[in-house]
Amino acid sequence: MSPVLSDCGFTSDVISIDHFFGTRQGPTGVQGSIQLGEVTSGLPSFPLIASLKQIHSTKIVVFDSPVEPGVMLDGEGDALLTNQPELLLVVRTADCVPVLLVDRKIGVIGAIHAGWRGAVGGIVPKAIQTCVERFGSDLTHLHVAIGPSIGPCCYEVDAPVISPLRTNYPDWVGVLQETTTNKGMLDLKKLIWHQVLASGISEERVERIEQCTHCRDDLFFSYRREGKVNGTMMSGIMLSAEIVSNTS
Repeated sequence: MSPVLSDCGFTSDVISIDHFFGTRQGPTGVQGSIQLGEVTSGLPSFPLIASLKQIHSTKIVVFDSPVEPGVMLDGEGDALLTNQPELLLVVRTADCVPVLLVDRKIGVIGAIHAGWRGAVGGIVPKAIQTCVERFGSDLTHLHVAIGPSIGPCCYEVDAPVISPLRTNYPDWVGVLQETTTNKGMLDLKKLIWHQVLASGISEERVERIEQCTHCRDDLFFSYRREGKVNGTMMSGIMLSAEIVSNTS
């Protein structure tokens, strides 16, 4: 059993970026190297690692200048973006959706943690827009990978989720299968997929890993299944120094 998952879009001959969607088995060494809200020294393959104190928000932290180990000036949030080489951006999930993005042409990457609050609040399209405004990304060059999360088969939600979903997302009917009054099964990955396409990224540049974290107890931790946080999966992405030098 592989300790990490990888989607075809990010590992093709066209897109070659160091990245992973982790499982409960790994990747080995990353879990012990991170400190929440800090940049830490990592393994030789990941010289620096950045991980936030995740707060189920739409807050984005950007690194656009050289980074050194230490406490982040702003260490809370749910998305990381950078154009700096050899800095692994890591998000942690245990049912929420990990989203990775890359503009290889100019050398920009992102890692996003999207629970229902972040997804409904639009953290993923906000991160895409930040890539455009802060780094000058062209939407035709951005690729997005949506990782494993709890699926619509297992994710029943109620009024506190459904109400803001209906308010903020006009096409909510397409991602929520209502079961009873003020209850339904929510497809978080599909919601994010629609948001990415609505942001202007073409469908062929968006990948989805469809495994359900709740169903696959052999592969994933699941807060909803286990009733507590027994562990989290790590998902990460990093630019190599070679890629950054080629974009200069």
